[in-house]
Amino acid sequence: MLQVVRLMQRPRSFESLCGLNPAEFTLLAEQLEPLWTRAHRTSLLREGRQRRIGAGRQFKLDVPHRLLLTLIYLRHDLPMHLLGVLFEMDAANVCRNIHALLPLLEQALPAPLRARTLDSRKVTPDDAGPRRRLRTLKDVLEAFPEIADIIVDGTEQPRGQPKKKKGSGPGKKAVGRPKDQKKFFSVKKGTHTLQTQVAVTPDGLAVHLSAPAGGRTHDMKVLGQSRLLGRLPRGSRIWGDRGDTGLDKLCPAHEVIVPRMRPKGGVLNPEDRELNHQISKVRITVENVVCKLKKFRVCREFYRNDPGRHGLFWGCVAGLVNLRTVNRSPQFA
Repeated sequence: MLQVVRLMQRPRSFESLCGLNPAEFTLLAEQLEPLWTRAHRTSLLREGRQRRIGAGRQFKLDVPHRLLLTLIYLRHDLPMHLLGVLFEMDAANVCRNIHALLPLLEQALPAPLRARTLDSRKVTPDDAGPRRRLRTLKDVLEAFPEIADIIVDGTEQPRGQPKKKKGSGPGKKAVGRPKDQKKFFSVKKGTHTLQTQVAVTPDGLAVHLSAPAGGRTHDMKVLGQSRLLGRLPRGSRIWGDRGDTGLDKLCPAHEVIVPRMRPKGGVLNPEDRELNHQISKVRITVENVVCKLKKFRVCREFYRNDPGRHGLFWGCVAGLVNLRTVNRSPQFA
């Protein structure tokens, strides 16, 4: 079985394996320990439990190894059967460990604000250190009041073809629903996708994730439904792409900056080309953040999990990227 102590002896290989260096992993495991203890205690005291506390089978993995298992899954999107071979567990047990830890992992990380798709209650550990974790957009704006720019961009992830649930209608087979197929089909990607819009600061800190939408949904519609605009202070600047042309009508209280569109049958004048070049210099930050998110294959490869958990996976990955940004950038020191 993979051992955390032995893997930490090779820092570069450890970081390539799970996305964090040994110091960041150790700090995150320490923050997860009280969260897991409290969640497990709550589970033992739930109504209807017949066994007394302490009875039943014990967990095979402690919190550091459970965290290592989850990070490897997020980083490489390995099948549960393969992870079971690496950790000497059954595939179903691997799945239970990962899905039990994900909501707690999002709480421990500096995860961005998003539309909650699962009922995950915020819990603050009793022995949390004095260091403040930036968990929401409000926390970021309070910690860095000089931030007045938000850069937004959408990205897509392929998913399966929408199907009817078995037994939900006439017929013996689960056939595709044309309405849902049209909703999730992305002409740009040529397949069914889930779209997520990411909002970052000029320093590269992801502060907001929209709820997953169908690949057919327009970027401006996703932004309008994400509730981000109502949380921004008045007068803040929103940097969009060409797909956000006309966004100024949707949010008149903010300054919207988007690249100039080439007129139909014409060309851009030199001033507009230079303006677009300067806007690209600012927008490259969100492109880099999306690239970091896609290094975790669970956000890039074919999405195989429950669509209701898509936001949770992206929230955890964005929290991991923010953790690296906060620990390794001088402006957050």
